[in-house]
Amino acid sequence: MFLKRLIIENKAGVIRDIPFKKGINLIVDETPETLTQQTTGNNVGKTTVLRLVDYCLGSKGESIYKDTEFSQQPNTTIENFLTDTEVLITIELVEDLEDENSQHITIQRNFLKRGKKFQKINGEDFTDDKKFDAELKRLVFNTDVEKPTFRQIISKNIRIDKDRMDKIVRVLGSFVGNEVYEALYLFWLGIKTDKAEEKRNLTEDRKSENRFRRRLKKEGELSLIEQKLAFHNDKIKELDEQKANFNLNEQYDEDIEKLNQVKYALNRTATEISQLEVRRDLIIESKDDLEQEYANINTNQIRSLYNKANALIPDIQVTFEETLKFHNELISEKLDYITKELPDLDIKLKKLRTDLAKLRDQEFSLTTIIQKSGVIEDLEKIVTELNKQFERKGNLEEQKRLWEVSNEKIDRIERELGLINEDITSNDDLITSRITQFNKYFTKMSEILYDENYILTPRKKDIGYDLIVTNIEGNPSTGKKKGQIAAFDFAYIQFADNLDIRCLHFILHDQLENIHDNQLNTLVEVANSLNGQYIVPILRDKIPSNIDISQYEVLSLSQSDKLFRL
Repeated sequence: MFLKRLIIENKAGVIRDIPFKKGINLIVDETPETLTQQTTGNNVGKTTVLRLVDYCLGSKGESIYKDTEFSQQPNTTIENFLTDTEVLITIELVEDLEDENSQHITIQRNFLKRGKKFQKINGEDFTDDKKFDAELKRLVFNTDVEKPTFRQIISKNIRIDKDRMDKIVRVLGSFVGNEVYEALYLFWLGIKTDKAEEKRNLTEDRKSENRFRRRLKKEGELSLIEQKLAFHNDKIKELDEQKANFNLNEQYDEDIEKLNQVKYALNRTATEISQLEVRRDLIIESKDDLEQEYANINTNQIRSLYNKANALIPDIQVTFEETLKFHNELISEKLDYITKELPDLDIKLKKLRTDLAKLRDQEFSLTTIIQKSGVIEDLEKIVTELNKQFERKGNLEEQKRLWEVSNEKIDRIERELGLINEDITSNDDLITSRITQFNKYFTKMSEILYDENYILTPRKKDIGYDLIVTNIEGNPSTGKKKGQIAAFDFAYIQFADNLDIRCLHFILHDQLENIHDNQLNTLVEVANSLNGQYIVPILRDKIPSNIDISQYEVLSLSQSDKLFRL
């Protein structure tokens, strides 16, 4: 799929209608470096063009009005403009830019909420974000597998944020599990990922069960619990034999029967309390673990360092606070989910403890009656001790049951994961072959751009496949790293076309100013020879003089003609 057009309009009419073409597409910022008002030109909206495309493809869109591009005016200015004037963003994707009859996808989104939310694909409403993602994946990639998501698949095509401009293949961030990356990599290589979601769910179940087992271990291993149970069973048998040796009258037998019933109820209630307490403790432990993940960083202390870094690298796009806020919001959502059961558990425990107290009172009352009827003191001690033994036995039996259930669950998870991993491993030769094919394009592309060879290398771990880019020359400079990423993304389009793997044929990159003129010239040349689109914002002053901007410019912005024309 190619990007044909981006249209920005509101209730007053069309604001921008930006056509795109094959090869390199430049979004040029005319702000001269000598302009003291804003030497970086970072408030005209050149990067926002990329973010609007990303928004139509399912991003949350907050970066459109919460970004340093608009640092000279309040964030609410842009946000209010988008909502108050009912801005509508439209992008058109086509299978072939030169064939009017090829597959055509029109995506439209506005910035309003709830009933005023406008989110359509080919004229059909998809206001539910998951269904929107799934429909885009079906249309663009012709698949309905649950994982990876559409947003994950296209993450390497839209490199606007700092992480994606720094990482070649680990484009989903550090908080994403290895099983998700494995599914993404296999999809990129054109290998079936229908087991990916099942593997992810099983991996999460295993993590949860291991946390639960750590809680159980605090009470003792299964072997220790079984030994304790054997001891208490022997003790109960011994006490029952002692009680049977007493000669009691009929009235006493009735009282003892009542006492036995109370004792049974006590045992049952204590067991139920133990079950609920184990469940509650596990939830609280999980809650504490998540709360410890909150990043406790004093942003004031790093503010001066960030400002210095911003002076040296003016185009830093993501603030540390935004990353921290995203992380903590994600943890908060998990906390809300795992703790929602606590209130009901507390209510049930309170009632059961009240019932337990009443039963103890009944036990005391019956024991007193029996004692007054002339029962010897030794029998009272036996009954009391039996009650304690049954309570301990009930707790231990519940712990044993939980261990046995947990063992069965872990065994099942490991068996199922083993079968899935065997299925993936059966594709070892295919995976190796695909990576070898990809490297033919990647090494050639990296050699053209930097006269160096980089290769993609698979790493097989117990947790699944991982991919790394081997860098022979050590850590590259910022400009060279961007060139490596461009080489990877260009090579992927060639690789996918050769194997008929469906992909997006457009690449959105930001921050090209750090690339040397020689590499920038080569980048333009390679992009124009590619069966794809390379869409980049750049300052006019940073474009080498030998490049004819008029051939590649799709949009020109300036201080007097900003993107939204505010």
